[in-house]
Parts: sequence; C-alpha cells; structure tokens
Amino acid sequence: MLLNLNKVNWAQALKQREYEGHRKTNVDTMKNFEKLTAEYNKWIQEENKQSEKEFAVSSVGKMNPKNHLVNAIDEVMNDNVMESLGTMLNTVVF
Repeated sequence: MLLNLNKVNWAQALKQREYEGHRKTNVDTMKNFEKLTAEYNKWIQEENKQSEKEFAVSSVGKMNPKNHLVNAIDEVMNDNVMESLGTMLNTVVF
C-alpha cells in the first residue's frame, strides 16, 4: 500500500494547466531563449578567435549556452505537445 503512495496516476497526464499560466510560461521561456542565443553567439565568436586548446582552457567552469538552449528547447516542445494533445483529447472526450 505504501508503494503506491507517491505513484503517478495515468490520468495525471490528462490534467491541464490554465491557459494563461501556460502562455506566461511560454513567453518567459522565449525571453530566456533570446538570452541564451545571445550568449551562444558570444561563445562561438570567442571560439573562433582562439585556438582549440586555448578555448578549452578558457571555457573550463563556464556555462555552455548550447547545452542549456538544447535542454530548454526540448522541455518547451515536450510541454507544448503534451498541452496540445491534452486539449485535443479533452475536446473530443468531454
């Protein structure tokens, strides 16, 4: 019985967030994309100015904006697809 305490129910994926909250999250994420793409552009410019070894040494301990951008894009796409599928399913079923 205790094993099922924190188990996610299959119907949990059908619950939707408020549209206004989802829209606000998307707007905030797009602002974050803008910041990350600017940082990635700087990262590429620095990489082109230095040799491979110099760039590797200078980038140690710094945030890699490409990885953060890829992760953020995957997360937003997943959220938006799930929200769209949930909306379509709810309009057909209910």
